[in-house]
Amino acid sequence: MRSIALIMIVTLLGVRFQTAEGSELCEDPDLFASALSDAFCFDCYFPIRIAGVPMGEGVIPNGVTEEVICDCGGPFEVGVTVGSWHPTKVIEVTTTPACSSNTPLLGSLGMSDQDTSHPAFFNVHIFPFPNPLADPFGATPCAGIDNPPVMYLSEWDPTWNHENLALLLAPEGGVVGLPGALETCSADIVAANRGEALDSLFWCAGSWGSLYPFSGMMRSASTLDPMLTSLSAIRSIALLHRLGLSMRTVGDDVLCGGVPDPFIQKSQYRMSLVYPKTETNSHHAVGESSLQWVKGRMPTAPEGRHVYQLWQWEDCCLPIE
Repeated sequence: MRSIALIMIVTLLGVRFQTAEGSELCEDPDLFASALSDAFCFDCYFPIRIAGVPMGEGVIPNGVTEEVICDCGGPFEVGVTVGSWHPTKVIEVTTTPACSSNTPLLGSLGMSDQDTSHPAFFNVHIFPFPNPLADPFGATPCAGIDNPPVMYLSEWDPTWNHENLALLLAPEGGVVGLPGALETCSADIVAANRGEALDSLFWCAGSWGSLYPFSGMMRSASTLDPMLTSLSAIRSIALLHRLGLSMRTVGDDVLCGGVPDPFIQKSQYRMSLVYPKTETNSHHAVGESSLQWVKGRMPTAPEGRHVYQLWQWEDCCLPIE
């Protein structure tokens, strides 16, 4: 598994990017300049827990630490526990594989092995959140830095456009990804629409469908449905977990640093839509129906692209100075 992850990282670092100049299909949303700051969700930082006491309203993930005092070793490492939401990644989902305004990318054609039963296919680009100074805990060990600053481009991942290869990374998908398994996801749909995701139903993505396989293939005729692009986005995060490139950051055992977990804990994440319509001062849970977070008609960019900001909860030990 680690060798596969290493190969992917080396491949991404070795990509020779080319500029898709003059492309009329790749509109620039100016995300890393004004758009991301204009659409930033300051209310999404809350609630914050300090020594187990919540401040502000909102959903807290399953299994958060109940400790008050913590110690990460060393004479000056005694601290209090804090838990909070952090903006960690920007996820771009597009139907145009060569299109990414966030980096001068001209990738491969990104064609999938889809047939008539796979009418939708999305490429995904993941970027580290560009402004760590926006974190309320500033330059402390609790500033949301437990995850590697990974940039992921699905055009260069052969498992993303081939379901059989995706099963090599997540063989359990051969069982839980079957249509019949979705019948067990009704409880997750209800919970997600309340703003909570059920981690026990790890194969479900609420109203969005099945979390498996970890690929960009979607069984739907509506290729621009925001629930489909959200599903692609969270599948890519589940894939990073499987590759050891994203950490679990909830629980007593993560107070001194995130720990690898091959299974995504859905409740530690939430998302905000950034483009083409901003979800300003709001967010949605993994699996929450877009009818609750897309107000009115969803405008669509010419290239069929949606961009999300990913929020991640982190339990942490804040040193007492």
